[in-house]
Amino acid sequence: MYLPDISRERYETDPDRYQRFSSRRFFKGPFWFYVRYTILVIWSGIKFSYTKDPQKAVKLQALRVMRIVEKHGANLIFEGLDKYPDNQGPYVFACNHMGTLEVNALPGLVAARTPMTFVVKQNLLKMPFFGQVLKRLRAIPVTRRHPGEDLMQVLEGGKQLLSEGVSVILFPEGTRQDIFSSRRFNSLAVKLALKADVPVIPVALRTDFWGAGKRVKEFGPLHTDRPVHILFGDPIHPTGRGKAEHQQILDFISSHLIEWGAAVEKPEG
Repeated sequence: MYLPDISRERYETDPDRYQRFSSRRFFKGPFWFYVRYTILVIWSGIKFSYTKDPQKAVKLQALRVMRIVEKHGANLIFEGLDKYPDNQGPYVFACNHMGTLEVNALPGLVAARTPMTFVVKQNLLKMPFFGQVLKRLRAIPVTRRHPGEDLMQVLEGGKQLLSEGVSVILFPEGTRQDIFSSRRFNSLAVKLALKADVPVIPVALRTDFWGAGKRVKEFGPLHTDRPVHILFGDPIHPTGRGKAEHQQILDFISSHLIEWGAAVEKPEG
């Protein structure tokens, strides 16, 4: 079975394979996409309950999601996959947050090179099947109701995991945003990197191929005219209070989103 090869610095959907997928008339459209995706989530959740290597399992799950979205018309472009080798980590990954696709793909891209986990809403741990995946990955839960407690949870829990060599993926915007705003992108990733004395990797992504649904966010329209971009930047080593490095992350993400034609809120003033 074909799976994307993410062993190199860059991955892009093969044009010939993309044309073959796009020309098929049967089993296309959002309905069949979500049938395939739901089966994969259930299967992965069951497998995660007994696997001895959850990092390998999350990589394989991500590759299978990538294969499904390619079959349904996505053109994937991943760059900078060599920026975070295991022998130079662990890392904090600071990413903008557009939708469901990065929650599925990004952990696998990271786990292919270094052990990882990420910060999630606490109620996601209670979800059938997907919650099992998060628990085995030792995800750091936050409530989003008590900012002070959430901050301490991420800083203390994240520092402990980083000291064990486990990288941490953060979405500082907190929730999915169609328009990137520097105001909503907090400095938690830089704070964690400073506390744990590890580098932070900026990650710019455009994943609105997989749109949000009106009733259930995970089940929305598929926009086949929108390429999927995930770009990893060079490691940044924050110093002092990390303000300059935080701005560097914001500039990295916003500049690439603009380059890719995504919406970016203009700074005030």
